[in-house]
Amino acid sequence: MTTLADIDLPDLPHPDYASGGLNAVVDVANVYMQNAVMLFASGWDGGQPDMIAWLGDKKLLSADGKKLTKDGAQTLEPGSSVLVDGYDKQRGAFVDKTSQLQAQNDGVNERAIASFDTSNKAFQDVKEIVNGLVTELSRKPGEHQLTRLPDGNLHLTPAEENRLLQLILEGVDRVHDTIEDADSGMRRDAGNIYQMIPDLPRNPYGNAPDAGSLAPWAPTASNATWTRGTGTPDDIIAKAREQLALGVAEIGGNNVPMFRGPDGKLYKAPYNINDAWCAAFSTWTWDQAGYNVHWTNPNYVPAVWNDAKHMGLAANISSAQKGDMIIFDWEGDGTPDHVGIVESVDPRTGRITTIEGNSSDQLKSNSYSMNAGSLVGVVKPPSNQARAS
Repeated sequence: MTTLADIDLPDLPHPDYASGGLNAVVDVANVYMQNAVMLFASGWDGGQPDMIAWLGDKKLLSADGKKLTKDGAQTLEPGSSVLVDGYDKQRGAFVDKTSQLQAQNDGVNERAIASFDTSNKAFQDVKEIVNGLVTELSRKPGEHQLTRLPDGNLHLTPAEENRLLQLILEGVDRVHDTIEDADSGMRRDAGNIYQMIPDLPRNPYGNAPDAGSLAPWAPTASNATWTRGTGTPDDIIAKAREQLALGVAEIGGNNVPMFRGPDGKLYKAPYNINDAWCAAFSTWTWDQAGYNVHWTNPNYVPAVWNDAKHMGLAANISSAQKGDMIIFDWEGDGTPDHVGIVESVDPRTGRITTIEGNSSDQLKSNSYSMNAGSLVGVVKPPSNQARAS
């Protein structure tokens, strides 16, 4: 049985005489690559975080240091200068990203990765990439190009720093591609197996998520209400897509969703609450679509789920439909902690496509297997055909 210790990657060392900016990149790359392995081993269905795309979104990659693949993802242009000048000034962004990824790593528990096979080729390939970086970053001072600063201190030359930066980010890019390819292959194989199953009567979505040893949800008292409105599920999706098209995202992980207007200026999104904003976005979307639901706390996921239970709007994940709110429990502790909007459900595969606020610090579309253990259930939009009793 695999444990967390079995998939622990070696730490990337800080090169001798490196700048604070280079060390910050080393730290975020270290946590990112561990994050990729842990999410893969735990069967995570939210997709692999793309550090290169994140650097591009933060305007940290130089124009000649990136290229776009067919699906719009950003990758490194081999042999180029990879980061913009003065990246040392962006150290705070790297520190914030490191903290965010580390928090996600800390949320993966032993039970989630118990069935992972540590002989998995993707994992072994990632270890080889990381070990190569460790060797390069651990070289003795005399093996790196150094310069003496005006204050008399030694420092890596700009050319040497850039070379190491490129090696680190190329390693990150290779880890991302390795895990993505392995994950896609597993999904493809699973799909082929599904198609070979005899067409017998069965639930097309598979088994419900395993509750494990968690205590059943026990709703508390609620005074939440809803009244008849004018919206449809299509209206909900239209509003969510409008916001997605704006490219709403935080700046430096500050919990303030922003978008750039036609005039080129940045504006706060209307669902900004200066705090975690996934519930605020979902509630705002329903409200804008013409649904009149009065949650006891529209910005707090446990309150929304509790209110939904009270009003009879909560349902099993197997009944997910477009326009529903979808509830997540990332920690697996029985307390819901994230919510998004169901954009669509593939009736053949049972995969759910979502639009989620505060997903990797942005408004983002994600895809999940309906069997994913992190999915708690859905909240149905109240009927707009009759007033609630």
